[in-house]
Amino acid sequence: MAGIYIHIPFCKQKCFYCDFYSTTLLKNKPVFVKALNKEFYLQKDYLKNNCVETIYFGGGTPSVLTYDELMSIFNQIYNNFDVVDNPEITFEANPDDLTNDYLKELKHSPVNRLSIGVQSFFDDDLKTMNRRHNAAEAEAAVKLSQDVGFHNISLDLIYGLPKMNNQKWLHNLNTAFNLNIQHLSAYHLTYEPKTVFYNYLKNKIIIPVVEQESIDEYRTLVNKTKQEGFIHYEISNFGKKGFFSKHNSNYWRQEKYLGVGPSAHSFNNTSRQWNVKDTDKYISFIEKEILPYDSEILDPEKQYNDYIITSLRTMWGVDLDFLKEKFNERVVSYCLKSAEQYIKTKNMNLTDNHLILSEKGMLIADKIISDLFIIDEEVF
Repeated sequence: MAGIYIHIPFCKQKCFYCDFYSTTLLKNKPVFVKALNKEFYLQKDYLKNNCVETIYFGGGTPSVLTYDELMSIFNQIYNNFDVVDNPEITFEANPDDLTNDYLKELKHSPVNRLSIGVQSFFDDDLKTMNRRHNAAEAEAAVKLSQDVGFHNISLDLIYGLPKMNNQKWLHNLNTAFNLNIQHLSAYHLTYEPKTVFYNYLKNKIIIPVVEQESIDEYRTLVNKTKQEGFIHYEISNFGKKGFFSKHNSNYWRQEKYLGVGPSAHSFNNTSRQWNVKDTDKYISFIEKEILPYDSEILDPEKQYNDYIITSLRTMWGVDLDFLKEKFNERVVSYCLKSAEQYIKTKNMNLTDNHLILSEKGMLIADKIISDLFIIDEEVF
């Protein structure tokens, strides 16, 4: 099985924390959609004989697409790829785009899962982040989505925001769960280079939360989701049983995927490729029937390290039998030796030949992952 990711690069305004590639020049949208549809044809052999099980519209803001533009994209996907019956099709959306009329159109499309970028239910937080919706619009968008028949809904929330505290964070979580959602993605704010927030941080315009506050908010997240019957299946992702993101889970399980659109990444187990981060250049290349990507062959070291990064973030962890089958016994021994200190300190558990982070270990996941990396080719 395989997945397709579609990067829609357009935003009506740029959020201050976001470092994903996007542009606010929406006048290029019609010609972009035409180029995107052409890329599906140019990339039709990338997944070879793998059936497409998941389709994910990300960005940017996919909800700037009209119904006709969206349906033209689906036509190209189904014309060029073998798609399974009833695939998971996720559509990221801004709350203020989800009007009753637009939602009814989405419901008539193949989209069957919504990912709504709420981020916070406090208007002051939303203004700080330069979001273009308010808290009331966020709640209304979820309710309208349910009214038209969407019952696989994920919300995005951000914690660790400046001036946020555990009480405000708990209010955000309570509001989300009171809306009867099926999935939650919750991310700690990071200050990425070239973002407005990064410049604010450098110039001391905003003050980041202290580490203990971040820890408290994360623990509140873990405890609250558990109380609500959500399963913590990846560091930042929580879902009711049967409502995990299949698309993202396939990323973490190293399934093949094709990414189309500017900045989109593709992976086929042996190589990785990524499209140019420029909409004008992307359109120009595609119009000439040239695929606008760079690529790299993944040597054993990169394949191992990629697997550690993706698998250790999940509830399934690192499968030592898989490592032995894919690489060799030396790699398994190296991994176990590197993990030994974290098993002793109960940051990690060894269960059924899987290395799995504990809740305690998730707080230092980046360090554990880096310590399990292989930097010596002789291990292979």
